[in-house]
Amino acid sequence: MKTKCRILPRVYFNRPTATVARSLIGKYVVREIDGRILAGKIIEVEAYVGLQDKACHASKGRTQRTEVLFGPPGVAYVYLIYGMYHCLNV
Repeated sequence: MKTKCRILPRVYFNRPTATVARSLIGKYVVREIDGRILAGKIIEVEAYVGLQDKACHASKGRTQRTEVLFGPPGVAYVYLIYGMYHCLNV
């Protein structure tokens, strides 16, 4: 049985950070590469609230790396942490 995926519209992400973070629990990140579907269920989130949150990369200001954090909501920001893990922020 094939499950139908619904892509979340950008407006979905244009809400308070903590609200979006809570709502993402149980959702899936889905990607198709070379005809193969890859999916992962979101089971944990963290909420960073911009410039005032020192844990957020945006708190250090605009750089080439963090430019996406200052753009429209609903865009992925992927970075390497501890030299071994990739983190996905939206």
